[in-house]
Amino acid sequence: MDLRTALLLPGQGAYRPGVFTGPRSAPVGDVLEAVDAVAAEFGRTPVSPLLTDPDAPDARRLSASDPFALQLAIFAAALVYAAEVVRRRPVDVVLGHSMGEMAAAVHAGCFTVTDGARIVAHRARALEQTAAGAGGMLALTVSARRADALLGAAELPGARLAVVNAPRHTVVSGPEADLGVLAALADVLGVRAVRLAAPYPFHNPLLAPAQAEFAAAIAGIRRRPAEARLHSPALGGLVSDDTDLTGLLVGQLTRPVDFLAALRDLQSYGLESVVECGRAGLSELVTAATGCAAVHAERWLDAGEGGAAPPRPGRKPVPVPVAAPEAPAVGRMPAPVGLTAAGRVAPAPASAESVVAALQQIYADRLGYPVEAMDPDADLEGDLGVDSLKRMEILGTLTDRFDLHHVADDTRFALQSTLGGLARLITETSRTGARADG
Repeated sequence: MDLRTALLLPGQGAYRPGVFTGPRSAPVGDVLEAVDAVAAEFGRTPVSPLLTDPDAPDARRLSASDPFALQLAIFAAALVYAAEVVRRRPVDVVLGHSMGEMAAAVHAGCFTVTDGARIVAHRARALEQTAAGAGGMLALTVSARRADALLGAAELPGARLAVVNAPRHTVVSGPEADLGVLAALADVLGVRAVRLAAPYPFHNPLLAPAQAEFAAAIAGIRRRPAEARLHSPALGGLVSDDTDLTGLLVGQLTRPVDFLAALRDLQSYGLESVVECGRAGLSELVTAATGCAAVHAERWLDAGEGGAAPPRPGRKPVPVPVAAPEAPAVGRMPAPVGLTAAGRVAPAPASAESVVAALQQIYADRLGYPVEAMDPDADLEGDLGVDSLKRMEILGTLTDRFDLHHVADDTRFALQSTLGGLARLITETSRTGARADG
């Protein structure tokens, strides 16, 4: 059995404010109508405005203010993306990343859209009622073995290895205090760490109370035979009609996810191409994990070809070079295309304007956008699709380029939402550092 093309549905990175602005195609309208109806069943406001209004809150703000709505919006966005992708190209297998497994199961026909939305809503409510303030997630540029060693050295009982994404990209979850300790320890060891916009410590035993409530709530939802091949990272293989899919989705709350192993398992079936639904940053992880798959980052098309908003500035999907990426040193992300370690600037540019120009070039090269599309006031996440994973990689480059090693643990850099704000902070920090050195 050859499974050459996989459709990848993201989890947290699937949401973009107002991504479906414009005339609605059938997939957009049908999915949003079903999800809004389920939100009403749970006494919540409609989710569709989050996906049709460009001024809706971004993922980080929504994660803090309304994680229930965020999770339904993630589910709806992933489903619509998937429907539009398969309308244009055939795929052989479907898989989801983390929470994306729920949308993947619906896309494969194992649940109706309405029942899938109910599963997501019951999960969100269980988390809301039992896990508020329980913690979050921290991405690290180390292997699973190194992440385990870091956790062992820290001796934090609540922190766990949650996700293995690629050979040198892992995610840990745990209480806020534990994540702070891990971030500080990572900095001492030269490991880059970035907080993710996750409202809970997913894939962690801390969520056992939510898991129990979630399991009881969805026990009566009927699973249907799959209409498409479905691969589950939680299972570690292909889903069959005998698989307890509901149990897998429930267990995912407390069990780690090995996305790297899932991709390598698919390679044994002849995987050649992975089509990411949207731009959640997973394509780069796939490239790092497989080293030989032509990875496509599927972009949203013009309203006349799918009922979505006009595309963000950028290039059309193209295969990524198939050569395996050079293994980076621990704690240092590889330089983006077009930049090398020799590109460090010392001293830093004297003005915010010159820093903006440098940032525009860096981000344009990294994202594949024309430089003129890099508006200093554009929202990095909502407008340019720079999620937490991409942000972590680019911040590693900026640390070298602008000689920011003395403030590498300053969380303000990761929290800047625009190029202009980032430029001002870099300029201010560089001048402060220069005064201190003088």
